[in-house]
Amino acid sequence: MSTRSRDQQKKQRQKEFMERKAHQESLKAAAKKAKSDSSGKDDEIERNPKIEA
Repeated sequence: MSTRSRDQQKKQRQKEFMERKAHQESLKAAAKKAKSDSSGKDDEIERNPKIEA
């Protein structure tokens, strides 16, 4: 196997790793946002008992 081929494979693996990492971070951010959004609604209901979900 030539050096050029190994370099290309290494670059491809690094690219895929970075894409997976970015995807995981976006999923974490979305989950965190969803959690904060849902907890905010619960707080609002507690402050204003007349409001129904």
